[in-house]
Amino acid sequence: MDIVEYKKIVVALRPSLLAVARHITGNTEDAEDVVQDVCLKIWHYRDRFDQYENMEAYCTTMVRNLSIDKIRSRKPFSDEVELLGKETGEQLPDSVLEEKEERDAIRRIIEMLPPLQQRILQMKDIEGYETGEITEMTGITAESVRNNLSRARKRIRELYFSYYQHKQATE
Repeated sequence: MDIVEYKKIVVALRPSLLAVARHITGNTEDAEDVVQDVCLKIWHYRDRFDQYENMEAYCTTMVRNLSIDKIRSRKPFSDEVELLGKETGEQLPDSVLEEKEERDAIRRIIEMLPPLQQRILQMKDIEGYETGEITEMTGITAESVRNNLSRARKRIRELYFSYYQHKQATE
């Protein structure tokens, strides 16, 4: 195979080889790398290619195999990302347990608030009521709603900060 025949084969096959590689690898950069490797192999082994009847099938098989190799070579990174729970959206058992502990601590902290502050906090921050709606339901002034809400949030911050410091000190 000479350079003219090589160019003719590569120019004709390149778009279909790129499509196959892109489909398998999932991105254009890896597909370009794979097709470039195949083109180099075609050139390096040009004296052997006369024995193949279907050059396109042979080149497609090479692209397929190299694409799979490319995916396998990046697999350890994917495993690390999955272990961190970032790619799959799943959380590791440790982080799930930590979140549960924090939610429980916050719930206990809220239960330590006076009943009116608990109710106003629940209505405003959890149920999403506006201050005017809370005043109508509770029968207290808007200023009292804001003051109680402010006190409740401040107390929650203080108690949670103490909880967090204690947790850090015991670890």
